[in-house]
Amino acid sequence: MSESKTELRVRARLNRSSVTVDSARICSSISRFLATIGPGWIVLFSALPREPDLSALMDLQPDRRFALTRTPDLGKTLSVHPASSALELHRFGFMQPVDGSPVVPSSDIAAVMVPGLAFDRYGGRLGFGAGYYDRFLASLSPDVLRIGVTDGFIVERIPTEDHDVAMTHLAGEFGVVELPMKAVPE
Repeated sequence: MSESKTELRVRARLNRSSVTVDSARICSSISRFLATIGPGWIVLFSALPREPDLSALMDLQPDRRFALTRTPDLGKTLSVHPASSALELHRFGFMQPVDGSPVVPSSDIAAVMVPGLAFDRYGGRLGFGAGYYDRFLASLSPDVLRIGVTDGFIVERIPTEDHDVAMTHLAGEFGVVELPMKAVPE
């Protein structure tokens, strides 16, 4: 019998508390990958403690346009704003664009870096359970690259529901791979 999302979240949080993430290595891999895709905004997330920190991508790819997500009240959709926007501390402990910052049109987004507690090799993603990224990703064109950024916690299969949006790629210390992948990277 496979694990439920709740059981996987518990296991993923335990794993996260015991691993050290090489954010520089992950950023280097993502930077090489971004050099192969066309123009458009690249959406980043502000890292929570023990998540990969992608802020170095902006220095590695100075000619790209980067954006950050803003997390709204529960039940609403993330908004996207230029990374150069003024920032404020979110109640969950990460920095985000201030309310009223210019909005990046979804039609101009080329790729979204997506955080998660766990991923599988088929594009499944396990988030924290509030649905912010599920709603946001569902609102985007299917052509937008959805790149799950992992701390290395990859499971065989994540239970999915109708509202879950699959990742097109997975990025970690192993590089960036297109999904579904043939085998879990070492």
